[in-house]
Amino acid sequence: MKKISITTLGCKTNQFESEAILNQFVKHGYVLCNLNDKPDIVIINTCCVTNRAEYKSRYAIRRALKSISPGGKVVVAGCYVNKGSSFFEKNRKQLSLFPNDQKHEIFCHIEELVEDNPQIFLELSTDSYYLHTRVPVKVQDGCNFFCAYCILPYVRGKPISRPIRSVIEQVNTLAAKGVKEIILTGINLGLYGFDLENYNLLYLLKEIVRTDIQQIRLSSIEPMFFDDDLIPFLASQEKICPHFHIPLQSGSDIVLAKMNRTYSTTDFMKIIENIKTALPDAAIGCDVIVGFPGETDEEFRKTYDFIEDLPISYLHVFRYSPRKFTKASEMKWDLNGTVSKKRMQSLLKLGHTKKNEYSKYLIEKKVPLKAVLETKEKEYWTSVSDHYVRIFLKDDNNTAENGMLKTVVSRELKTDNEGLIVEEFSHD
Repeated sequence: MKKISITTLGCKTNQFESEAILNQFVKHGYVLCNLNDKPDIVIINTCCVTNRAEYKSRYAIRRALKSISPGGKVVVAGCYVNKGSSFFEKNRKQLSLFPNDQKHEIFCHIEELVEDNPQIFLELSTDSYYLHTRVPVKVQDGCNFFCAYCILPYVRGKPISRPIRSVIEQVNTLAAKGVKEIILTGINLGLYGFDLENYNLLYLLKEIVRTDIQQIRLSSIEPMFFDDDLIPFLASQEKICPHFHIPLQSGSDIVLAKMNRTYSTTDFMKIIENIKTALPDAAIGCDVIVGFPGETDEEFRKTYDFIEDLPISYLHVFRYSPRKFTKASEMKWDLNGTVSKKRMQSLLKLGHTKKNEYSKYLIEKKVPLKAVLETKEKEYWTSVSDHYVRIFLKDDNNTAENGMLKTVVSRELKTDNEGLIVEEFSHD
């Protein structure tokens, strides 16, 4: 009996791809295990979006090399492989490297097989999931935005959309197997249909809501795609989670222009206000980068003040990392690391405040939350709700189980501020 372990870093697109790769191995008799069990195959699906992501990828590879069984193989795949690193050259004899466009070949390479029906990885699907209860479904890859700080267009390539037929077939299969929630993923999800005639993300969503899947979550979508057609549709569909992650990156128009972002802070505020008008209870989160080349104290203060005024629910904050190939890597970058760290901590604190305010709002308004139960921690079942707040549900009658979709209402903040203690929603 052969054993396999897989580690995934980075985005939900990587999560989908890891599940698809793992599914091939499990169908051919491999058993999923952790590193302590001396696996025969270890796969590291890497990320290189920041310096930190590269460090985590190298750390995972080193652990794999120490944990592999005698004669086993360590497979390294994904964006970090596309980017390249001297680390790989130093360890080349011990590693099998696969860039993004060759991930679908991993199983056949390991088993020394010839594919009878070769397929591009974008359409490589999976009907079984081993790592997630809320299931990622990849519908798009690539990006052509070329934001000044971002390496993804260089390591993921041009935008390409998965055929609607392939998406719907997988969603129908997952629903038939009892999956309750899917997460639509892509490198730039809003570009879905960019390369297809007469299709776009809205068309895809209209097709997916007609399936038997009960809950649909969208991964990150760029702000310009929230237009006058998409927002009303999102508000009209109970199946679609009222949770939208919308990259901001900076609250300074000067910095946004340097980043090659295609909107102003005025545009962004209007988009958020339109969403909140249509969906007042919606959870909205933002990404923001601090320490971008040339960012002054005044520009950071504008970012802080702008985010403080935004009606958002949470914040993801990143310190700028120079990325090979990008325009920003050629810019003068002399900001003291201590300064960028203080800016990051300042925004993290603001994000914590936003999160607490939103949690208290959900309690006060008794907003019904839907959640697919994932794990049991002591006396509570826990999950991430459709409003992107972690919930903790007591199961006094011992009737709950993994994968069950529950509608609940918030009772109080958990003492450690990790989420909300909830109870089942009653229509009485």
